[in-house]
Amino acid sequence: MFDWFRRKWFGWSAEQTRVVPSFPGPDKAAPAGRGGSATGMVVAFFTRDSIYETEKNRLLRSAQRLGLAVDAEPIESTGSWVRNASMKPSVLVAMRRKHTGPLLYVDVDAVFHRDPWPTLAALDCDIAAYHEPEGHLLSSTLFINHTPAAAELLQAWAQACAENPEEWDQRVLERLLASDAASAAPRYRQARLPVAYCWIFDKTDNAPCAEVFIEHLQASREATQRKRFFGRPVRAVRRRRDRVRAIERILFDRDAAR
Repeated sequence: MFDWFRRKWFGWSAEQTRVVPSFPGPDKAAPAGRGGSATGMVVAFFTRDSIYETEKNRLLRSAQRLGLAVDAEPIESTGSWVRNASMKPSVLVAMRRKHTGPLLYVDVDAVFHRDPWPTLAALDCDIAAYHEPEGHLLSSTLFINHTPAAAELLQAWAQACAENPEEWDQRVLERLLASDAASAAPRYRQARLPVAYCWIFDKTDNAPCAEVFIEHLQASREATQRKRFFGRPVRAVRRRRDRVRAIERILFDRDAAR
């Protein structure tokens, strides 16, 4: 009964509270010495004059603490969340042409807990993504190597999204990769990222992990969930806002950093 009341009023169940990772304080977020290991560019995009501008500032601050280079590209909104998301592969095609070396794409509502490059630099693949326990690909975090096959995949993904702008971009990518893997001669070398690189902050079926590297804060909830409960935001939105406040106290509040 108590858990039901807490979930109804505060938005959090006991299980959701349990899976939320600690966000590293300033003393644990110093840029790591990489000892010459390969690194790349973190890339993201956001729609101008939207809540995603604020998301971008948080992402940049979390990356700055770790010494990570980020290129966050502004785009004009299409007026639809799904259509905006379908611009992702087109942005990545442009980023691939702009930057040399591997790319790490993250949705702009992400924050970095730790430097991901020491692990990512060891991957021998064209693309790597996290897959949910039921098998669905999440395009919120993508490792894209600097290979001809990866560039070809981005072009194919962008074309497929342009032809089907109302289809979720990650479903399009999942279908392309599944079709390629099932072919007699696959063109793309695929790898799977652990959940620590695509951690949705309140997802209760996340596999256990010792350390989170990239956390996603689900800004889409603000854009797509409009219903209210006695004038209050729905529970999923309240959880997100709670988590954002907790992280921003560490990232931006000088008193919290002392």
